Amino acid sequence: MEIFTPDGRRHQREVPPAAVRLPLSSWLEGEHLPLNTRCGERGLCRGCLVRVDGRMLRACQAEAGAFETVSIPDASFRDNRLNGVSSFEIGTHRYALRTRPGIGLALDIGTTTVAGALWNLADGTCLAHASAANEQRRFGDNVLSRIDHAVGLGGASPALQSALVKDTLEPLIHTLCAAASIDPARITEAVAAGNTVMLHGFAGARLSGFAAYPFRPEFLGRRTLRSRDLGFTPDFPVFLGASPGPFVGADITLGALASGILEEDAPALLVDFGTNGEILLKTGDGYLATATAAGPAFEGGRLNCGAIAGKGVISSMALRGGEWKVTLAGELSGRITGISGAAYVDFIAEALRAGILNRMGRFDTDHPAVERAEVDGEMQRCVKVCGPLFVSEADVAELIQAKAAIAAGVMTLLELAETRPGELRTVYIAGGFGYHLNCAHAMAVGMLPDVPAERLHVIGNASLGGASLVLQSDAGSAADTLCGNCRVVELNQIDCFEDHFIDCMPLERIS
Repeated sequence: MEIFTPDGRRHQREVPPAAVRLPLSSWLEGEHLPLNTRCGERGLCRGCLVRVDGRMLRACQAEAGAFETVSIPDASFRDNRLNGVSSFEIGTHRYALRTRPGIGLALDIGTTTVAGALWNLADGTCLAHASAANEQRRFGDNVLSRIDHAVGLGGASPALQSALVKDTLEPLIHTLCAAASIDPARITEAVAAGNTVMLHGFAGARLSGFAAYPFRPEFLGRRTLRSRDLGFTPDFPVFLGASPGPFVGADITLGALASGILEEDAPALLVDFGTNGEILLKTGDGYLATATAAGPAFEGGRLNCGAIAGKGVISSMALRGGEWKVTLAGELSGRITGISGAAYVDFIAEALRAGILNRMGRFDTDHPAVERAEVDGEMQRCVKVCGPLFVSEADVAELIQAKAAIAAGVMTLLELAETRPGELRTVYIAGGFGYHLNCAHAMAVGMLPDVPAERLHVIGNASLGGASLVLQSDAGSAADTLCGNCRVVELNQIDCFEDHFIDCMPLERIS
C-alpha cells in the first residue's frame, strides 16, 4: 500500500494476510501512522477521514486490505509530537515549604496532554518541566469515549492504563530526567493531579461508575499508590490529589491552591480550559464547582486546521489592512502546520469586528474574504488565513458550541450564587488554551465574563503548579478542606443551564 502523509512523504507498506480484515485505522496505528480516532473507532465522527480513489471515507469503517493508495489529510493525522503547556505561576505564599532530601515529580494528567516537573526537594528548585501528548487519544479524544471503551471491557481497561503509563508518562519522565541529568531511579515521590476520570485510568480503577447518573466513582479522596504497581520501572510513592466530584477533579482543586483564589475576596472565578472544562466559583459561603464538556476544540481538535500550540502552529492572529498577521507558538519548523484554539478565538473576534462573520457565526457571503471550497468532500464557506490554512463555517460552529458550554457553566454558577458577572473581583484563566488566550477577544465573543482587564489573571498550567505546591508544602490538607466546602453542580440536573447555553451561543459580550 502507498500511504501519503501530510508532510508530503510517501510510505510503502505491505498489508500481511492476517491484517487485511483489520480496520484501516487500527492497521495504520500499528504502522506508526496514527489517525485521530477521537470517537474510539466507533464510526461516530470524521476524525479518521482519509482520501481513497478521490473520495473521503472513515478509516475505522474500512478494511486495511481493500486499498492500494491512501492519502491522510492534515486534520486526520494524529501528531505524536503535540505538546501542551508546562509553565505555571504559583500565586500563593500561605503554605510552609517542607524541605527534605530527594527528587520530587509533579504530574498533570490531562485528557489531551500531560505535563510534568521535577523538583529538588532539598531546596525547592525546579530541575525540569515538559509536556507531551496523552496517548490515550487513540481510544477517543474525550473522557466519555474512554469511559465507553472501558465499560465495553467490563469496566476497566489495562490498555487504557498502559497507554497512559507506558506510552505517555514513562517517556515523559525520561525526558525530564534527561533534561535534569539525573537517573529516574533517584525520584523519591510524586504528586499527580488530573480530572477524576484520568486519575481512575491512571490507577487502573473501574470507570463504570462514570457511565450513567448518578455517578459513582471508585474514589474521590487523596490516595497513595506505588509507581511499581502502576507499571513504572522506578519505584516510589505516588500521591493522587483529592477531587470534589465525579467530573470535577484534582486538577481544579490543586489548581485553586496554586492560583491563590483561596485567599482572594469573593466572588472570584477560576476557569481551567481543556477538553473537560472545569469551573470553580468562590462565593461568600464556600465554593461552587462544575465541569462542562467543552470538547477538544480549545486544543485544536475537530477543527480542519486545528493543532495544539507548538512549533509551526499559529498561536495568535490579527486582521490588519485586510490581511491576517500571524504569530507562531514556537519557531517555524519547515512549514506552518496548524492553528491553535486560542488563535481561532482571535479569528472569530477579528472576523466579527470586520463584518466577515455575524453574531450567529455565519460568514457574509458577499464579503471578498469569504469563498467556497471543498473540505473533506463537501463544499463549505471558508476564509483563507495563511498558506493552505483556512477557517470554515463548520470550524466556527464547533468553537461556538465549546465557548457556549464554558460560558453557560459560568453563568449557571453565578445564578446559583446570585451574583452578576460584573461583580467578580478576580477571574483566573488556566490551562494550555488559556495560556495563549487573548482575554479581550475571549470577552468580545462571549467566552469570558466582561470584566476590567486588571481583574483577569492568566496563570498557565495551574494543575501542574498545584501538584508542585502539594509536593513541596503542607498544602495537601487545604485541598481536602476545599473539597469539603465545595458544592459540585451537575449541569444536566440544573434547569437554567440549557437556557444559559442557548443565550451564550451568539457572539456577544456577557455582562
